[in-house]
Amino acid sequence: MIKLKSPYPIGLDIGKDHIYAAQFKKNGQKLAIRGLWHKSLNGASKDSDKSADFLVSLLRQIAQYKGFKGKKVVVHIPPQEIFSFPIHFNVNAGESIEAVIVRESEKYLPFAIDVAIIDYPSISSPSSEGYTATIVASRKKRIEHYLTILKQSGLSAEVIDFGVSALLRLHHFLFSAAEDPIVLCNVGYTGSMIAIVHKDLILANRYIDWGTKALIENLQHNFEHLGDEKKASLFLKKYGLLYENEKNRKQESEPGNDPEIDNILKVIYQISTPHIEELIHECHQIMAYVRSEFSNPPFAAIYIYGLATVIENLDKYFEMRLGIPTKHVNPLLSSNFDDNKSLSDITEGAPFALALGSALRPVTWL
Repeated sequence: MIKLKSPYPIGLDIGKDHIYAAQFKKNGQKLAIRGLWHKSLNGASKDSDKSADFLVSLLRQIAQYKGFKGKKVVVHIPPQEIFSFPIHFNVNAGESIEAVIVRESEKYLPFAIDVAIIDYPSISSPSSEGYTATIVASRKKRIEHYLTILKQSGLSAEVIDFGVSALLRLHHFLFSAAEDPIVLCNVGYTGSMIAIVHKDLILANRYIDWGTKALIENLQHNFEHLGDEKKASLFLKKYGLLYENEKNRKQESEPGNDPEIDNILKVIYQISTPHIEELIHECHQIMAYVRSEFSNPPFAAIYIYGLATVIENLDKYFEMRLGIPTKHVNPLLSSNFDDNKSLSDITEGAPFALALGSALRPVTWL
């Protein structure tokens, strides 16, 4: 029997706390999900001697998973392994863009250029002010470390992907390009990513130590009946920031709800908003930077991916605080994908955003 290779690689997102994997298949004129895979790293330290063996054992499960076809992966490695920064430069006669990028990047790297691997996933068209590029860099030995781990697991890394690039690729697949810059936010468990993009250009990006973990733990601390994390997550997903709607309803003199539910909504709101305001502050910061660097552009919209779906009404809260239309995005609920009837619960697909974006990466030699 002849076994055909899948033209679609496995998108692999190795984060600080979780590993997500996804793969597409062609189904008529649309893409459908061939398979999804997820495991928690259970707090395993990336710097411990045992971490490599632990990671190999998990990745072997992906290599052996029957929901995937082939062993080729496009991988996004943990964000703490990646350094990203913008550079502005001019190219003089006789110089190559690549040589100038290397020279300019060296000024900002926290390690020597000869032990670095650098790339530029975003570069502007030339103008009278020169070029603007987004640089991503990592220590060569860390990239080699992950390539070795993947090889030991039975997987082959075709491309090392950049988180913002993966998210932008997925976003372009789901939505038409906006005329003005947009904000993309991928909420994680302990870390989140905020980027401002304009079509294919990355205007700014930032990884922050902010996630749903601290918020869920705070709820567990304040509500005795929320004994485990899963129960607390469901509680947050059910009530979230709906108290904002309740306040508006009361102002409009609409009929009231159950006073006990009203009180629960208020308490959760009071517990949650200080944590949410930290994320709002980070959004303000990166938006202020882009406004100062790019002649105060308007922002068309904010799109929130990842575990943002755990926090009910977060999109409305963003709109209220930032004054910009905001949308929750669960990629698997998009009409751009064929019906994924084989998946047990597509509503849980939101955290797979980076894995899905990497799985969309064209790998023409597959």
